[in-house]
Formats: sequence, structure tokens, C-alpha cells
Amino acid sequence: MLIETYNLEIEVSKHSADEFEYEAIAKLPVDIRHVLPYLNSKLRNGTYLPDVPAFSWRKDDHKIAFWPDRIAVDHLDSREKAQTLIDELVKLVNDTWDARDKIVPDGTGRENLQPLELYRLLPRTNCKTCGEASCFNFALKLAAGQIELAKCEPLFAEAEYQEPRAQVESLLAAKRPLL
Repeated sequence: MLIETYNLEIEVSKHSADEFEYEAIAKLPVDIRHVLPYLNSKLRNGTYLPDVPAFSWRKDDHKIAFWPDRIAVDHLDSREKAQTLIDELVKLVNDTWDARDKIVPDGTGRENLQPLELYRLLPRTNCKTCGEASCFNFALKLAAGQIELAKCEPLFAEAEYQEPRAQVESLLAAKRPLL
């Protein structure tokens, strides 16, 4: 096990004036920089910055960041949720490190998908069949890897969207390749 203990700091977020929420930082007594390329390989919708080094990822509504000496997470509604999520992330790091002989590390950075770039290729009808309030909300979640392209039914059902769909698929393949 790589991470056996950590010091947890939980604070009221200074980033959200509209909502009361917490952010948490687990300060690690071990260096996890060598795990980051494995996380980059395993969590394909994250962003790896090898020169920093850091790896960021979204899980549900939480922004998560891994650095050599800490793990941070935001948008938490309670101290208990902070503790639970940090424990899950520590387990993820430990499990990834333990399985490293079965994972091909990916030391390359990937470009972030830009929501506006995706939005311009969507039908922009705000039909809500995907479950989102608008096509722009869909584009935001698509860029973050939180929703599948197939949820946009018009993009697949209507012939006029065949070319834009191919362009979106191409962007997704180039900027978020699968293993």
C-alpha cells in the first residue's frame, strides 16, 4: 500500500459565494508522482500535466486534483462527504499503484475539450432529450466526460446532423482517446 496515512484539512470553500460548501485536501506523507501516469491511463477523462506534475479529474460534481504530495477535492456538502470521498480517492491511488504491472502508464498530456467547440456542432435545439436543460449544458458535460454523446438523440436520428456528429466523434477520439 502506497498511502497508509494522510492529514485531512477540510475548509469552507472560498470559491463559491452562492452556496455553502466544503473543500478538502489530503496532505500525503509519501510522493505519488509516479502514480499519476497510471491514473492518466486509467481515468481517460482527466487532464494530466506531466511538467507540473499534476492530474485533474471530475467525478460527479467534484473537481479532483492529484499532486505529488496531496489530493484535493471541492464542491462537498458536508465534512462526512469530504472524508468519504478522500478515502475513496486514496483507495483509488493505492489500487492503481498495486495494479501498475497490469496498466500501461500514459505520460502524455491531453488537451481539454472546449465546451463551445462541441456546442457549435450540436443541434442547438435545446430539446432536452439528453436530460440536460440546454445543448450548452450538454456540451459542458460532454467536454468534462460526464455524459455520453449517444444521449444527444437528434445527432444520431436526423440525417442533417450526420456530418456534425462525425466531427464531434473525431474531436472526442483525438482529445480523449480510449485504450
